[in-house]
Amino acid sequence: MKRISWSTRNVVYALMMLALLALLPVLLQKSLANAYHFKSRFYIDQWQQGAKPTSLQYANALLAADYAYSIDDQNPHYLLTLAKVMEWGVFSQLAQPNKTVFNQLYIGAIIQRPNWPNAYSDYAYNLAFIQKDIVQAWPYLQQALHYGPYTPEVLHQTLAIGFAYWPSLTVSQKQTVFSTAHIAANANWKMRNDLKQLALEYRLTSVMCTYLTYATPVSANVDKWIKQDMCR
Repeated sequence: MKRISWSTRNVVYALMMLALLALLPVLLQKSLANAYHFKSRFYIDQWQQGAKPTSLQYANALLAADYAYSIDDQNPHYLLTLAKVMEWGVFSQLAQPNKTVFNQLYIGAIIQRPNWPNAYSDYAYNLAFIQKDIVQAWPYLQQALHYGPYTPEVLHQTLAIGFAYWPSLTVSQKQTVFSTAHIAANANWKMRNDLKQLALEYRLTSVMCTYLTYATPVSANVDKWIKQDMCR
């Protein structure tokens, strides 16, 4: 019988194949988790564009987000997505808030990515509007502004929280909101419209108009928008 001779290259190839076969179940699980994550994100994107969640949509989105989280509970995207689906359930009166789970998910996401501004602003939004705790929310909002002062989501959530709690804010906190409004006004059309709609919703148009008109220098285009759109 002829003896089989194994070269070093063949041994390396064989070991690589064995390693890939060993990793295959893990890779399949990761791919499946990612697929479920994007399924839940699809629903969130629809809701953010104005569609009202149905009980079936919420159940499907929650199941998908929870499944992705169960496979990889260290992925900050999965943590935030699950929290956001749960929030939509609360806002749509399809579910009751679970503060313990919300805190666990958001703090977990922040631990995984401590420089991620969205994690801080999302948590601040949850604390302010679901847990009704502006004292706890404000430091997270400040962290969001520190790491992402020009991030659209951070600007939106800072304005929304600031306007909603305007009467109870300190002078320093109001200055932070004013500064954020200035950044939003100078950012782009989408952020300017967001600023206008939020100010209108919380009846702070005159306050923002006074600030933008007299307190801060702006470009000619922004000045035109303030006079002809925001403050007309």
